[in-house]
Amino acid sequence: MWPWGHLAVAYLVYVVYTRLDPTRRQTAATLTALAVGSQFPDLIDKPLAWTFGVLPSGRSLAHSVFTLLIIAVALHRLAVCYRRTDLSKAFTVGAFAHTLTDMSPTAVAGLLGGDLTQLQWLRFLVWPLRPPPPYANDTSFVEQFASLSVEPYVLFQFGLFGLAVAVWIAHGVPGLRSVTRRSKAVFTDFAD
Repeated sequence: MWPWGHLAVAYLVYVVYTRLDPTRRQTAATLTALAVGSQFPDLIDKPLAWTFGVLPSGRSLAHSVFTLLIIAVALHRLAVCYRRTDLSKAFTVGAFAHTLTDMSPTAVAGLLGGDLTQLQWLRFLVWPLRPPPPYANDTSFVEQFASLSVEPYVLFQFGLFGLAVAVWIAHGVPGLRSVTRRSKAVFTDFAD
């Protein structure tokens, strides 16, 4: 999935998460943590695999549920100290949404249809216990963007992004007012 698709799914999941408990709110801080979490696995794995050659794949270390669980627990403990568990929870929702949406729709459909050979495409979830699957274009950022084409799955992701923006607007653009207020204050202080 492309970055905008990961962000859209993470936001839509977070909307449901915040609606289940009225004490959970969408703020500039939580939405920022969510956005970073929604990109986190790729921000770690892709440079370490493609640029530095340290990891075997652009979906390995930070895409593994083992790594994500360790990070979620560590962030939560740190957040408890600062009384900001809302941030650790938002980041965790984003990171797990990212990893789950990286599961190939074809593989998931195949598994649901009983085709266990499709499990090979989900091995990244349990890295390092199993090696990541062999992806065709898992070598560079240039190759990834060169392979971008207008196909139904890419259009679907743009549609999800549009839906996420529409939901954000329908909820009153949470977080935007505090960002614009802070921006005005910074520019006012700068101008003085």
